[in-house]
Amino acid sequence: MNKFLMILVLVLISSKAFAEWTMIQTNDDGNMLIDFETLQKNENLITVSTLNDYYVQQPKGEMSSEWREVHDCKNKQFKALSIKYYAENMAKGSILATYLLPEAEIAWSAVVPYSIGEVKANVICSR
Repeated sequence: MNKFLMILVLVLISSKAFAEWTMIQTNDDGNMLIDFETLQKNENLITVSTLNDYYVQQPKGEMSSEWREVHDCKNKQFKALSIKYYAENMAKGSILATYLLPEAEIAWSAVVPYSIGEVKANVICSR
């Protein structure tokens, strides 16, 4: 009984156990995914978690990076709120680094036309 309870607690506290990543783009570097379960709307702003899953280890040693982003769909701009770098694919393995970015201090970035960022923004803003 205690073993079952311990397993249940571990599953419940692991947010990654519940992530529902949906692939939206693939290219030579890897895959881009979105967890639509994390999507929150507030007027023209949408906050969501995205995942870059790489084929080859990146400069920080990561095989994947999870981003918490806010998108201003009306003005076609976005900014990152947090970034986590993972040692393994699909946001698994040890966390190599975490950056929490103060929203008020981060400038908006324009969505670049015909880019992978535009593909991502279009998918997010269509929700």
